[in-house]
Amino acid sequence: MKIVFCTLTLSPYRSPEAAERGYPLADERKPVWDWLVRHGFDGIDLGETWFNFYDAPDEALVELGEEAREHGLEIGGLTVLRKIITWPAPEEVRATNRGLLRRAVKAAQLAGAPLVNMSISPQPWEVGVREQDLRGQSDPVGSSLRARDEDYEEAAGVLKALAREAEPEGTELTLELHQNSIVDTPGGMLRLIDLVGHPLIKANPDLGNFYFAYATPEGGWDDVCRLLAPHTNFWHVKNIQRIYFQEEDRAQHINAPLGEGMIDYRRALRILRDGGFDGYISIELATPIPSTRSCPGSDTWTK
Repeated sequence: MKIVFCTLTLSPYRSPEAAERGYPLADERKPVWDWLVRHGFDGIDLGETWFNFYDAPDEALVELGEEAREHGLEIGGLTVLRKIITWPAPEEVRATNRGLLRRAVKAAQLAGAPLVNMSISPQPWEVGVREQDLRGQSDPVGSSLRARDEDYEEAAGVLKALAREAEPEGTELTLELHQNSIVDTPGGMLRLIDLVGHPLIKANPDLGNFYFAYATPEGGWDDVCRLLAPHTNFWHVKNIQRIYFQEEDRAQHINAPLGEGMIDYRRALRILRDGGFDGYISIELATPIPSTRSCPGSDTWTK
């Protein structure tokens, strides 16, 4: 088991040149590597907002992987953010996202990453809603609650084709439990995994997203862990506090340090381990709490 830091947490770029390029160069990345080593991390979960692996040249991805390994680190996976491949997004959006997923698999192989973690949910503008209306709703857009059989079949077809492309390098394709997607519950996740029926398809039981998905989720985080543990190779962790507004039947969520939210991660880790998980834990944060409280390194977090 290894602990990696999700770069979605980082500010995307530190210079106008890096912003135009779409990724930081070696001198801008070095403070990140040094910080990770100092805090005991095993590597990074490469998020697209810090390093645009869709448009980066192949040699830049090779260089990134080599550079991480020179620091004794690894790229544990690439995280693809909100690339919906089914209804309710229009076909042109779905077609674009299919191409981006193929590029992400190639990028992972170039950088030496073993997997691609993907959330197959929409950006708000793709489905005509506001960002604040995506979370904590009783009947959310894009959800498994609204999904049709043909949506699962369409997604399974896309993933089967992607798995065939990933086979030569054995790159695993991890579905992230994510709000506003057909895999926003353990049941939806298991249904899609079974439909694809390919050994490279895995699960990321993101427990924060499980609570974001509905005003009142069915079951609890411990149920998610038990059901998805046999399929889990990669795990986004973040903690929250949930506030439910009964009259409006909706929920809001406040970010919290890992040890101070509603999810008991030590117990969650035990459940996943007991179920066979021995993969990557990615620290995914969106909190102003100082890193010493919100983001312990791999030497301390799992004790």
